[in-house]
Amino acid sequence: MSEEIQVRRLIDRLEETEPEKPRPASKEIEVRRARRGDVPAIAALVQKATRSKVQVDEAEVMDWLFGKGLLVAAEGDSLVGVAAWQAENLLSATDVFYVRPARLLAKAGGGLLAAIEAEANVLMCEANVLLLPAGTSNAARTFLQQQGYEPRKFEELHRIWREVLSELATGEQELMVKRLRERMVMAPI
Repeated sequence: MSEEIQVRRLIDRLEETEPEKPRPASKEIEVRRARRGDVPAIAALVQKATRSKVQVDEAEVMDWLFGKGLLVAAEGDSLVGVAAWQAENLLSATDVFYVRPARLLAKAGGGLLAAIEAEANVLMCEANVLLLPAGTSNAARTFLQQQGYEPRKFEELHRIWREVLSELATGEQELMVKRLRERMVMAPI
């Protein structure tokens, strides 16, 4: 067994068994659009969530803020989740999705996905595709499957979806897809 696989399994076990810290009952998770003042906290959250594997500076977060739909999940004054998405050609693509601590994945992650899917529905998107970094934890994959997302290979996707994703995907990412509409839109809306 390679060292990388052993480390990944250890991280998955730690995330699954992360102790629940007591928190005041008054703190609820609020999902909202990101603001300029959130930029430093978003950069810090991504670094914390990835254990410093992904280095995001404030300039890149500003690009997300002005170029994509950028949502945050906040617990009180603390940001605990971030997601960035964009819609093109009836496809929603979420290429930023981080929640920390992992114990809030269901609440914060579920809220972020629900907000993205609601906005994507308004735009008549057929599906939301999550572009996950290689090495995404099994706990996160399991959570996403519980939310209706299915792992897919790039080649399995519809030709139009592949065209949209070819500009966004780096090839190293894993794809998870949730259909938002039963049928594809075949005529202009």
